Amino acid sequence: MEYRNVLEIFPGIGCALTKADGKTTAEYYGVADRESNTPVDRDTVFPACSISKFITAICVMKLHEQDIIDIDRPINHYLQQWKLRTLDGSESSASIRSILCHTAGIADGEDGFYGLRRNDPEICLVDILEGKTTYNNRPVRAEKPQGEAFEYSDAGYCVLQQLLQEIMQKPFDEIVRDILFDPLCLSSTFFATPGNMACYESRMATGYDEEDQPIPGRFPSVPDLAASGLWSTPEELLIIAREFMEAYHGRSGFLKQKTVREMVKPVEKFPWTGLGLFVKENDTLISQGWGENGQCMLKMHCDTGEVAAVMTNRNPGVDQQASGVEWLTDRKLYEGNQVVCAER
Repeated sequence: MEYRNVLEIFPGIGCALTKADGKTTAEYYGVADRESNTPVDRDTVFPACSISKFITAICVMKLHEQDIIDIDRPINHYLQQWKLRTLDGSESSASIRSILCHTAGIADGEDGFYGLRRNDPEICLVDILEGKTTYNNRPVRAEKPQGEAFEYSDAGYCVLQQLLQEIMQKPFDEIVRDILFDPLCLSSTFFATPGNMACYESRMATGYDEEDQPIPGRFPSVPDLAASGLWSTPEELLIIAREFMEAYHGRSGFLKQKTVREMVKPVEKFPWTGLGLFVKENDTLISQGWGENGQCMLKMHCDTGEVAAVMTNRNPGVDQQASGVEWLTDRKLYEGNQVVCAER
């Protein structure tokens, strides 16, 4: 995979790197919107897709830190407005921890969590959980015993969104803003509620689908915010990741070292997953996203504290390894050298 090929796949790319000494560099290529020929720059906001789960997990763990919740208790202990049930209708005993690491037995339906447009009627979270919408036509249930299987699940993170909203008695986007975004002084990171999209629309990268056509309305509507509704810039993702790495080494005033070490500890029987992120070889942590309007990847190196982020505004139709997003992330993380943009 050559860098020129990556540029040919994605209309726009933003990438950023924080080295072990804390120095951050960023590079931006291509366009945020072809029709207006708007170039990508440091103010361009990209869809972070499933990197949302990493952010959600941090917020859940902050409440665990503060003894507001215990992640090893059944999630139904805290839920009142809606309950997670098994296939026979009884209440599930699945813990918050098991949902964070996708081992609660919750499975997504085929073609779910996809294709909602901004002019479609708004749908509420409980209707998504009950499978009453075309966005998710399968009721969210714990279909297998906890810990029996790994099942990557957007639906599970919808349950965590419900948990946070019930406990904090606020909309999800406000909860995350108060817990994480404001303390880290992030001004370009938000969850895509209609109100937030209206505020940031001029900076949001137009999404392009697998056929390289613009998404109707420029970007989709994503009501499952905790699973895939995050928007950000590569540089602000690095602020979060850098604070996470500082906490890993016991140098953060925001997160406790014990909290982060718990999140990155490989799960029994499923050593590739932690809580809200994935654990790779060479002490590398990964959070990545892939949606109908973009693909991205965030990598963190525990030993050195180095982090790299790549964000784009197209669904390439193939995973990060095949599209070149992982190659570019690794090039930034492990080589750290300037990549020259080839002419297009």
